[in-house]
Amino acid sequence: MKKYDYVIFDFDGTVADTGEGILKSLQYSFKANKKPVPDLSDLKKFIGPPIHYSYVTFYNIPEEEVPVYITKYRERYREKGIYECYVYEGMKQTIEKLRESGIKIGIASSKPVKLIYDVMNHLGITNLFDAVTGTLFDDSNHSGKTDLVLESIEKLGAKDKEKVLMVGDRYFDIDGAAGAGVDSCGVLFGYGNKEEFEEHNATYIVKRPEDIIEIALGF
Repeated sequence: MKKYDYVIFDFDGTVADTGEGILKSLQYSFKANKKPVPDLSDLKKFIGPPIHYSYVTFYNIPEEEVPVYITKYRERYREKGIYECYVYEGMKQTIEKLRESGIKIGIASSKPVKLIYDVMNHLGITNLFDAVTGTLFDDSNHSGKTDLVLESIEKLGAKDKEKVLMVGDRYFDIDGAAGAGVDSCGVLFGYGNKEEFEEHNATYIVKRPEDIIEIALGF
């Protein structure tokens, strides 16, 4: 098996289960705008894609109204949501092992950079990452995962894309990796499933964070 020198992680649903805070804050945004409040289970489709895309695509919110929803979402998320999360069991140890083996670690997330750091600081894992890539609060700098992966590759200083692995829990991550020309790994402990990973041609599919070590080190 090939060995990787760079591993880029999605954040929500991959490094940490941030679902509770995200989903409850989404409910708050619908309630604040006097709209029917979707069930938490239905809102899970928000985790992965850019938030603007999700409001428009999944709930038919008019483009011009989306900023108001996002403002209300982030109102609750900043106050409470960032604390309603935890690092997946085994993930911290996995990243530490990768780093000990000389692998550089990045984040490529559709979440705004400031919120990524807020959550990482709360969880005490900020120092595990060599580069953090996310969006601006208004999502004006990125609309797709490919751009985020490419930016992360640049920040990490990776010259050979054959040595880069993108890890995520949704097909957006797999497609983003493909668009950037790097291998991908879908994780089954997040919010995606085996079927979507297979349909989008993930290079690898794993059940546990520890499985990423074997892939990255070429065992």
